[in-house]
Amino acid sequence: MIVSSRDVQAPRLRTTWPVHRRQTWQLIVGWAVMTAVWTGIGKLITGPLNSSSIVRNDQRIANWMVTQRTPTWNHLTVVGSGLAETLTKVVVTGVLALILLIVWKRWLEPLVLLISLSIEAAAFIVVTTIVNRSRPAVIRLDNSPVGSSFPSGHVAAAAAYAAIAVVIFWHTRRVWVRCVTVILTVLIPVAVALSRMYRGMHFLTDVIGGALLGSAAVALTVIVLKSSEEAGLALRQSRDQQSGSRQPGASTADVPAADEIVTPPDDVAPALPDASARQQPTA
Repeated sequence: MIVSSRDVQAPRLRTTWPVHRRQTWQLIVGWAVMTAVWTGIGKLITGPLNSSSIVRNDQRIANWMVTQRTPTWNHLTVVGSGLAETLTKVVVTGVLALILLIVWKRWLEPLVLLISLSIEAAAFIVVTTIVNRSRPAVIRLDNSPVGSSFPSGHVAAAAAYAAIAVVIFWHTRRVWVRCVTVILTVLIPVAVALSRMYRGMHFLTDVIGGALLGSAAVALTVIVLKSSEEAGLALRQSRDQQSGSRQPGASTADVPAADEIVTPPDDVAPALPDASARQQPTA
């Protein structure tokens, strides 16, 4: 009987879906807790802490940013802000999710990206609407349909890009790839944060709150999705692919291809030499 590699089929795409009733409720509850916590922080800043040194430092930094403006930095901060614009984050996330789905033919990796961004965006909209913090009292270089300042949605979205880093870490152990990933994961939110502050759109506490919100959305998504059986199987497959199935020093030439493996039927016994054909010993 010939065992062919073509006879072993990959699991159907629908069998890799990692979000079930338990995961759905965990994501909803996690989002609600995040939204409540960040709303509470925002209300503290705009309420009891409104006359504190924290808020005074916010305004002082915003004023200092205005004094640093130059035509060159005005242009560069447009690019920095654009890294996490609504259109940019939606297109980047959507395209990457589609590529991951095509390459690995399973839902775990695409959903890590999509759900992280969705939770971040949903929490941001609710928090910024309830808190309704005024933007810095400086000349602003941008217009925004959202008048509230806390938290920074741009920075939250930039921090949510960390979901891409999580996927990369799942699929490679190469040190240089991981190092580059970590550097970009840190630099992009920092660049976006400085750009938004420079352009007079946010206070320092706004961008810090946004960075923590985006990071929390990624952490919640990864923890919840990893609890599913489908995610566990997918991650084990990724680890096996990284470690390799052959022992060190083994040659691929010594291992027959799956199409070449032939196994005898169970009812066929190996042939034995006929006793009559044995040579009689001579006297």
